[in-house]
Amino acid sequence: MKFLTKPISGGCLCGAIKYTATHHPKWVSYCHCRMCQRSYGQASGIFLGFEKGILKIVKGNPKSYQSSGWAMRSFCKNCGSPLGVTYRHIDSILVGTLDNPEDWPPMDFHLGIESRINWNVIHDDLPQWETKDDPDYNEARKLID
Repeated sequence: MKFLTKPISGGCLCGAIKYTATHHPKWVSYCHCRMCQRSYGQASGIFLGFEKGILKIVKGNPKSYQSSGWAMRSFCKNCGSPLGVTYRHIDSILVGTLDNPEDWPPMDFHLGIESRINWNVIHDDLPQWETKDDPDYNEARKLID
């Protein structure tokens, strides 16, 4: 894991939740799965994924929702801002909650493309995976199956 010269920081809309990370994320990617579409009210979500323990909540206590047997979605109980998804071995945060989202463009892959809405056209050459091909999803599923 590589340390950052400037920590990644962010939080929710009302400021009740703040987080930080001092290491580079494992990936910065899109997710087009149906659960993300419904959870975030968007055609896709863009996440930074970190190995467990890297992302630290430094203010507040996010509320969580167990959206599946392997994923927990967090949000602010005050303003309702969605924050990210946690697996047992990965913590992710939505790029839109970052203090400096322009510093973290998606550069790794598109997940859940089997659920991609047809008008949500992909305009890059990043790898495209179905959910079943996502290594982090498969690792999380192994822990409950």
